[in-house]
Amino acid sequence: MTTDQTPSVVLDSIDEIRALHRMLIERKFDGTEDEFFGSPFIAAVQHRLADALTTAEPSKPWAAWRDAAGHSEKIDKVRNHIAGLGRFWAEANVTTRRQCVRDLLAPLLPDDTLLHDLTA
Repeated sequence: MTTDQTPSVVLDSIDEIRALHRMLIERKFDGTEDEFFGSPFIAAVQHRLADALTTAEPSKPWAAWRDAAGHSEKIDKVRNHIAGLGRFWAEANVTTRRQCVRDLLAPLLPDDTLLHDLTA
């Protein structure tokens, strides 16, 4: 923790960033769903890691990789998860639904068409 009490974590190498990013992605989309699937806190960490990779490795296609439309199996998992949300989803307003989808897909980024499709 820094002296002003702002939480901070330092990763010492791009390899540590890649490893944490990969572990979170694989656990999120390949593992059994749990209370962390769709967590806004985990989503924020995943976005920070992907942003760090994009900055550290500008020659790699991270921006294209983050386009959610290119990940149909992950979209299907999100779609199935949403189908099981029942009353929460039925009563959620559009803003809540959109944020929920963004958190579920993180660090992937949905375009407006996909976001509309998943929140309709």
